[in-house]
Amino acid sequence: MKKIKLILFATALCVAIGSTASAQQGRTMININYSVNSPSGSFKSDVISKTSLRGWNLSVLYGLSNNFSIGAQAGFNDFSEKFPRAVYNTKSGAISAVLSNSVQTIPIQVKAKYNFFPVAPVQPYVAAGIGGNIATYNQFLGEFSNSGTTKFGFAATPEAGIIIPFGKNSASGITIGAIYNYMPYSYQGVKNLNNWGVFAGIKFPLK
Repeated sequence: MKKIKLILFATALCVAIGSTASAQQGRTMININYSVNSPSGSFKSDVISKTSLRGWNLSVLYGLSNNFSIGAQAGFNDFSEKFPRAVYNTKSGAISAVLSNSVQTIPIQVKAKYNFFPVAPVQPYVAAGIGGNIATYNQFLGEFSNSGTTKFGFAATPEAGIIIPFGKNSASGITIGAIYNYMPYSYQGVKNLNNWGVFAGIKFPLK
């Protein structure tokens, strides 16, 4: 994350800061993004190693100043992976089957965001969300469920990105960034659902 922040900061310094884009103070902004997320740590090594292409996140933030805004965000990611057929021991005896793991995460958080150059043509920012995560975990042996549960836990989400306004004095624009989801979790040996991702979307004012 430190490298990403430095790159974004350097990019902003290379553009003309004097360009005019609409200030954010007193405005409510909506940001909708499509995201691609990859498991990390023990989530990747013990549960699912494949990257998810089924993700999105949405935030609604109010501008307390031109640089700083606060509000709420929610997201969704659907992770799944099938493993080769093997023999597994169950309570009913040994079974030869394809094992599938499926995990869905829905973080719901309070979010704060800081825009370094709110009047530049390229605007680097950092943000963080903190709150809860609704996680559903299912494991299947063939078509039969071996285990499954839905739990609510803690979630923290640091984020860094850039905003590119659609035009001069435009409050709407494109958002591109990277995110890390810290999600402690405990169920049948699964220790966490941590993942990182990249996203792209649009932001626009709520009128």
